[in-house]
Amino acid sequence: MRALTNPFLLLIVIALAHFVNDWYSLLIAPAIPILKKTYQINYFQSGMLLSVPYLLSALLQSPIAHLSESTGKRKLVLASGFVILSFAYFIFYLSSSYYSALLATILIGVGLGSYHPQGMGILSSVFKDRKGMAIGFNGIGGALGYFFAPISMGYLLMLYGKKSFEIVALPGVCMALLIMLLVKIEERPIKTSLKSTLTKELFVLGIVAIVIPFFSRGISSFLPAYFYKQGNNILDANLKASVMLLAGLIAQPLGGTISDKIGRRPTISISYFLMAVFLGLFIITSNLIFLFLMGFFMSLSIPVRHAFAAEVGGEKINSNIAVVFSMVMIGSSIAPSVVGALVDAFGFKVAFEFNIAIAVFGSLLVWKIRPAKKPA
Repeated sequence: MRALTNPFLLLIVIALAHFVNDWYSLLIAPAIPILKKTYQINYFQSGMLLSVPYLLSALLQSPIAHLSESTGKRKLVLASGFVILSFAYFIFYLSSSYYSALLATILIGVGLGSYHPQGMGILSSVFKDRKGMAIGFNGIGGALGYFFAPISMGYLLMLYGKKSFEIVALPGVCMALLIMLLVKIEERPIKTSLKSTLTKELFVLGIVAIVIPFFSRGISSFLPAYFYKQGNNILDANLKASVMLLAGLIAQPLGGTISDKIGRRPTISISYFLMAVFLGLFIITSNLIFLFLMGFFMSLSIPVRHAFAAEVGGEKINSNIAVVFSMVMIGSSIAPSVVGALVDAFGFKVAFEFNIAIAVFGSLLVWKIRPAKKPA
């Protein structure tokens, strides 16, 4: 039997993959002011450039996870997603019209459909009794990806304009090679049906989890445009927008660890309620401290939903996570278009206020989910 990757090294590699994946997921949003001008489109059409890849990713999460577990090829599927992302962004760079760019985002959606079920599932199977901690630590990678996406892309856009999308095509291939070289895990085919994964608890958790995309995608997608409209240049607008995403660096590992101690439901409920409070305060004052705190409580619950999903579904952990994350990605696909349409119709304030009610609803609904069973 071949030696398996040391759990600590495995966690580092999966966290790095999380960084690259989530960095890729936000690279179009910082360019919206430029793409809007280049293609002569409105905010709703701009939002569609974000909605299409998220929607396709949502539809593919469960089938890809089911395939990877049924064949015992989780590592290969994980690496393939990054190769596809690199190719997709190069195609996006070559797009000469809005509709060709929209078609390129389909391929981005395929690439984004791979990481989360495989990455989180691998960690859940290795760190059985500490999955909240492991997924929370892994969340640092995602938080860094979210944080550096607007900063790095804002800087590249300032220097190179749309050519930036050609430059960002390289990291995905490098990440795929790293995964193939360093990740050695047990690959046991699991032949149970996908249908056995679809429990009521998992479905309710998915509805609860949809709250976060309206913050992480709906708001962050238009924060650069919000600050840009206030008179900031493209780089400063993206730097200010990144404040919300920076909080995840400390919030995610803390949230995962807390949920291991006090439970998944209380952690999610408290974080959602405080997230709504600080969003309301930001709307009133535009204070970046409130934006940071809103981002902190938003990020606090992200690893908790993955750990919760691993516990309330069937035998296929990757598929459990994929079902919930599919619903998260549906929210991600809807959020930019919904928020963009609200901005067009009512302005940024009303569009952002829409999220407060959603967060409060989610903080109450999570109590409908039965507590997770103790891991074996």
